[in-house]
Amino acid sequence: MSIYKLRVLAEGEELIFRDFIIKSTQTLEDFHEIIVASFELDGNEMASFYKSDEKWNIGQEITLFDIGKSNTDEMPSLAMEDVKLNSVINCPGDHLLYAYDFLNLKNFFIELLEIIVKEDSGFYPRVIYTQGELKESEKMNQNYSQEDHFENNDEDLFMENENFDEHFDDFDDNNFEDDNANY
Repeated sequence: MSIYKLRVLAEGEELIFRDFIIKSTQTLEDFHEIIVASFELDGNEMASFYKSDEKWNIGQEITLFDIGKSNTDEMPSLAMEDVKLNSVINCPGDHLLYAYDFLNLKNFFIELLEIIVKEDSGFYPRVIYTQGELKESEKMNQNYSQEDHFENNDEDLFMENENFDEHFDDFDDNNFEDDNANY
């Protein structure tokens, strides 16, 4: 049995990463779940893995759920539950990208560090090393109410600038005809 040792590095200014060991025959969905748990992410957001080269260029997407295939897709749609790790990476130095929460995007860079061949009945996947923690605001999608964004709820809620409408005077003299129109 082959065990993969992988490093998952969170994009950002701080050095935040996790090292994992996982069976090479486990699915990307298994890997997704341990990444979410180890970085203490919300877990309710969409995510995708992307095949990648040594320069971190994005390749084929592997989605959390099967999204079907359109006639214009050059590559078939793949779902994490159907893709085993050893089918997308199989040599030390191979890369994947992991994108989590597309509305509040968090990117993670994944590298296969080592392939260990051994007979082991231990529990996989598991975290073997951690460094750093994501900030609380990066861990989960924050749902803000209108009151969080605005200090008052009066009728001028969106009129933060008293002279808001002065910039619309430029349109007063235009009768909205196109001078270059061919009628």
